Amino acid sequence: MMQYETIPESIYYFIGNRNQIPIGNIRELIRGLQEYGPCEKAHLKYQRIGILYLNNSMWDGKIAEVKREIISKFQRFWHLSGLNIDDFVCDSADLSTLQEKVNEAIGHGLDGIIVTLPGDMALVYYRLKAYLINSNIPSQFIRYDKLLHGNIRFYTDNLVVQLFSKLGGSPWVLSMDPEKGSDIIIGTGATRIGRENLFCFAMIFRKDGTMMWNEISPIVRKEEYLRHLKEIIIKAVKGFKQENPDWQVAKLTLHVSSKRPKISGGETEILESTIEELKGQNLISENVKFSILHINETHPYWLMGDPNNRYHPYEGIKVKLSSKRYLITLSQPQQGRYEPTIPIPIKPLSVEIVKHNWIEEDFYQCSKEVIDEVYFLSKMNWRGFRGRNLPVTVNYPKLVARIIANINSYGGPQINTEGNRQLQISPWFL
Repeated sequence: MMQYETIPESIYYFIGNRNQIPIGNIRELIRGLQEYGPCEKAHLKYQRIGILYLNNSMWDGKIAEVKREIISKFQRFWHLSGLNIDDFVCDSADLSTLQEKVNEAIGHGLDGIIVTLPGDMALVYYRLKAYLINSNIPSQFIRYDKLLHGNIRFYTDNLVVQLFSKLGGSPWVLSMDPEKGSDIIIGTGATRIGRENLFCFAMIFRKDGTMMWNEISPIVRKEEYLRHLKEIIIKAVKGFKQENPDWQVAKLTLHVSSKRPKISGGETEILESTIEELKGQNLISENVKFSILHINETHPYWLMGDPNNRYHPYEGIKVKLSSKRYLITLSQPQQGRYEPTIPIPIKPLSVEIVKHNWIEEDFYQCSKEVIDEVYFLSKMNWRGFRGRNLPVTVNYPKLVARIIANINSYGGPQINTEGNRQLQISPWFL
C-alpha cells in the first residue's frame, strides 16, 4: 500500500539583513524587499546599463515607460540608486547592424545591456545572445510587440529580477536548517543536440539554492558521454573548491535529470567512480555521505487530491512508492478568490534514490532530508517572483540546454565556460 505525508517544515526566504519572509506570499516578499533590500546587492562598476532599440518614433513612448519602470524597480526593490540607462538607437534590426551598435554601447562602459527586438526574431536573438554571453556582458532581451500589447509594469517585474541576478545580485535565498541536508548539491546530466551529439553539464548549489559554480562541456558525440560527464563534474568541483577552499563537503547529493540512469555499465557506475576520484583528490571528505538521485518529469504517474481543491493534491505532498522512490507535488494551482483558477492537473515529480552509502540506521533520516531538499529547492527561481515546478538543480540546467541547443541550431558560436570565471559563477542563462 502506498504511503503519503506532507512535508511539514515552513520555508522562508532570507532577504536583506537576514530578514525572513515566508515563501508563497509574493506581496509580503515585495514589501520586504522594499524595506530591507535583497539578500546581496549587486555592485556595479559603471552604474550604467544601456537600452538598444530601433529608430522609430512610434517606439519612443513605450521605451520611455520601460526605462521608468526599470529604474524605479532597481531603486525600490533592489536598493540600487543612481543607476542610469543610456539610449542606443539603431536604424535596422539585422544582425550585423545590431552587433555593431552593441559594440559601440559596450565601448561606452556598461554594466549590462537591454536589447529591444521588434518581435520574434530567433536567429538574431540567439546569435546576438551568444555573442554577449561570450563577451561577459549581462543582457536582457525584450520584444516590442509584447510591450505594445502587454502590461509593462508586470512585464518588467520578472525582467528586473533576472537582470539584477545577472549583474551579480542575490535577490533572496532559502532559509535552511544548517544541520540538515547536503553540503553541496550537484545538478548533472546531459542534453542531446540532434540525434548523435550532446553536451554535459554540472552545476554546484548550496542547500539555500544559490548556484556556486557551473561547467558545461563542448558538444560531443553521444559515445563520449560518460567520459565527459565524469570530467565535467570533477572540473566543476575543482573550480568550486578553488573559489571556496574552506568549504567542507561531508554530505554530497547528485541530482541527475533526463532518462533514468542505466544501473549496469552506465551513468550510476561513472558517478560512483567520480565520487571516488573526488575523494582521492581531497576535493570532498574521505568519509563523505553521498546519494545519487534521479529526478524525472516524464514518468506515467498522476496524483488525485481533495475534491475541495478541484482534485489537485496539495503542495508538499510526498507519496512513497517504495523505500527509494517518491512522488512529490511541488506546486499548487494559482488561487482565485474562492478556489484554484486552473483546473489543469499539475504532474508530480518522480524522485528515486538510485545509489547511496548510508548505513541502515541512518537511511530513514538521510533519505527524508535529501527528498525534502528537492521540494525546498523548487522554491528557488530568479527568473521571477514565483517558484517553478522543478528544483533549481534541474531547472537551471534546462535553461542552459535550451540556450545552447538553439544557439547551435541557429549557427551561433558555442558557449564556453572553461577558464571564464564570470560564466562559471553567474546565472547568465536566466
